[in-house]
Amino acid sequence: MIEGVKIFTNVTLVTINNVSALNRGHIFRKLSEAKINLDMISQSPCFGGDITLSFSLPDVDLAKTLEAIAEFKKEYERIEVHIWSNNIIISFFGAEMQNSPGIAASVFEAFGEVKINIVLVTTSDISISCLIAKADEVKAMKMLQEHGLI
Repeated sequence: MIEGVKIFTNVTLVTINNVSALNRGHIFRKLSEAKINLDMISQSPCFGGDITLSFSLPDVDLAKTLEAIAEFKKEYERIEVHIWSNNIIISFFGAEMQNSPGIAASVFEAFGEVKINIVLVTTSDISISCLIAKADEVKAMKMLQEHGLI
């Protein structure tokens, strides 16, 4: 059961392709040293070799993030960086979500019904976070109201 919804605005999504799985820690260390607080973190499956990392952060930290990644890119030239700013994150949470099958299905169906693309999803046993374009914010708020979530 969803007990609450939290909305985060002014979010940037960074995706880095061609990262050696053994070097993912170096990227996060450089971001940490630059005092950048990340929110959502997602990694493609690793079957030995390269991975794709995606993470979100406040739009205001984008310049510092680009500087940190530029330093990393000097060492690992093969990486490709993609930036998408001006997003929002909608997080659904509830202690009983872990004992309630179908919550994810309901969340994804609700977004699909109003034709909102979820760009990135992260979950835990008590939360589901969905990153969407800010352009879809009004539709998302209406959807949340219609489902009695806000």
